[in-house]
Order: sequence, then structure tokens, then C-alpha cells
Amino acid sequence: MGSSGEEIKSMNIRSFVERTIYSSLSEESSYKRFLLFPLYLISLLYCFLIQLRHTLYKTGVFKSYSLPCRVVSIGNITMGGTGKTPTVIYLARLFKEHGLRTTVISRGYKAKSSEKVAVVSNGERILLNAQDAGDEPFLLSKALPGVPIIIGRDRVLSGRYAADRFSAEIVLLDDGFQCVRLKRDADILLIDLYYGFGNGHLLPRGILREPLIHLHRAHIFLLTKRTGRRDDQTIESKIISFKPDAQIFFASYEIKCVTTLKEEKEIDLNHLKGKKVLALSGIANPRYFSYLLRQHGMSVIEEWILPDHHCYTSKDARKVSGCLNCIDFIITTAKDSVKMDKEIFKRFPILVLEIMLKVHDEQRFKSALFKLIS
Repeated sequence: MGSSGEEIKSMNIRSFVERTIYSSLSEESSYKRFLLFPLYLISLLYCFLIQLRHTLYKTGVFKSYSLPCRVVSIGNITMGGTGKTPTVIYLARLFKEHGLRTTVISRGYKAKSSEKVAVVSNGERILLNAQDAGDEPFLLSKALPGVPIIIGRDRVLSGRYAADRFSAEIVLLDDGFQCVRLKRDADILLIDLYYGFGNGHLLPRGILREPLIHLHRAHIFLLTKRTGRRDDQTIESKIISFKPDAQIFFASYEIKCVTTLKEEKEIDLNHLKGKKVLALSGIANPRYFSYLLRQHGMSVIEEWILPDHHCYTSKDARKVSGCLNCIDFIITTAKDSVKMDKEIFKRFPILVLEIMLKVHDEQRFKSALFKLIS
């Protein structure tokens, strides 16, 4: 993307670290392990702090709080990219179909709003833009008419607000597995089959946010992004070794639609087969995004991978203009599109890919879920 020397050096270092922490431990050379040994020492300290925090909650030194409604958490044990947002959308629609008043509460990562509790959508209209709400809560608001979306760092406070203001019967806790301060009725843990547990180390040496022993806290395991790239049984066996009675389900993504960025006009997916495209994304798992495009017959000529939650500017637009000669379309994600100024990017052939979650053995999944919240 026409980076300076320092930017290229920074990207190379980041790419090296990311490739290592996302790969399996057996793929690491002794040289890599030696280079990353300082990160391993930091991960030991991180592990100690995580274990101490859970012990303090378990022994009652730190208090956990309940809400006067059902709480369903959607979270992960690894770094982002497991598919929390599509899963929240799927579950919110499911509960709404069953006549249950549902509210989504999110931390609102990178939101500019300074309110302790901010309403992104009251279910009738969207009240905050993508910058104030954060990209994912804003995307949820667009995808879930009729469902209030709330952001706030204090999830207990946000949950109480949802119960009082919107009479919520179900609170969906977005990215909630680590939020042990708020008690929940159902803990749904998402695991990305594309990367699994990475190299098995905790942050920053690996992608784990908690030790794998904490898998036992989950009620339902949803293994997402099934592609056949990894041995699904290996990850299943790992889960069962920590929780023998684990309820494990699989899910994949389907392309819901492709629309133009400016007019939001839907494009026939068949029209894109064989087209040369640039995959442009600032998400946690960009490789799966490109995989989806190739699965639907597109020729991914180039991938531009930006940091997760990247905010697009006119500088990005100038860089995009330099690659138009060799491609037919630029394809980005719905999450990225909400951060693109349509006036700045209007002259580019940018298409937006919207996906939806498909749960395999859906009836058994629904039965397990409703049994937990009944």
C-alpha cells in the first residue's frame, strides 16, 4: 500500500509475530522460540494475573452480580475473529422470533462516547454513529431493527439499564466470556476452527486470553468457520479433555449478500465469479474473508490487511486509487464499510460483503440453548 520504510519494517515484525502465535507449536523452529522468549515470560505473568483474578471471584473476595433477566454470553478464549458479531445477530433474531424482549450490551471497543451507558439503538432508530458507538455495535444496530443496543465498560451497569429501560427478558452479552463480574445463564464459547488455539500460549506469546483449563466454564461450544483446513476432531478432543460433557456444535458462514458501498445496491453474486478483486479488510481474521471470496469463484489478486477496527481516511483512499488498473472490484467487509466515508470512497468500485451464520444441527443447538435459559 505504498508504505514508508519504517511502516514496512513495522508490518514485517508484526506479520512475523502474528504468523507465529497463530500457527501450531509443532510448526515453530528453535530460532523462533528463542526470539520470542521475552514474550513467553510476559505470558507467564499474564497467566498468574488471570488465575488470581478468577480465584478472587471464586472465593467471593470480588463479587459477581445477577440481573433480573436471563443473560446469555457470547465470547471466546482466544483473540478476536471467532465470529462473535454474526453469532450475536443470529441469537438476537432467534430470541426475537420467540417473542422474547432482547437487548444487546457491548463494551463498545474504540467507541468515542464518554457516557457510562450509551444507547446506540433504542430498537426504533439508531442514535449514535459508528465513531461514537464503535464499529461492531453500530453494525449490530443496522442489522437488528427492534433490538436495543447498549455500550458501556461496566457491563453490570449496562445490564441493569437494559432491564430497567427496555424491560429486557434476555440480555445478550457481547464478548462476555471474560466478564465474570456479571453472572450468566448461558455461556456460549466460540472457537475459530481456522486457527484453533494457535500455538497454545497465552497473550502475548500466543492467542489465548485465558488458560485452556477455563474451557470448563462454558455451557455450549460453537466451533466456527468450518473449512476442512484443520482436523476438527483434534479441537473437539482438546475441549472434551477439559470438559467431558461438553455440548459441541459447528457453524459456518454463508454470504448473505453483496452490495455497493455508496448506493447499497445489491449485486448478483454470480456476476462476481471470475472477477479480479482486492480483498480489503481491517478485521481479526482476514484470511477467512479471502477464503470466502475464493469459495464463491472470485480471483483474489491482492489482500490488503489492516489492523482490526481500522478507521479509514482519505490517505487510505489515495492508496486504493493506485491499484485500480489490475482489478475489477474492491471487496470489503460490512464491519469495515461502516467506517468508510461514502463521499471519500464514492469513485471506487467498492463492494460490501455481508455474511450470516449457519449453525449445523440447528434444532439440537436451539434445544440446548433454550434448556439453559428456561
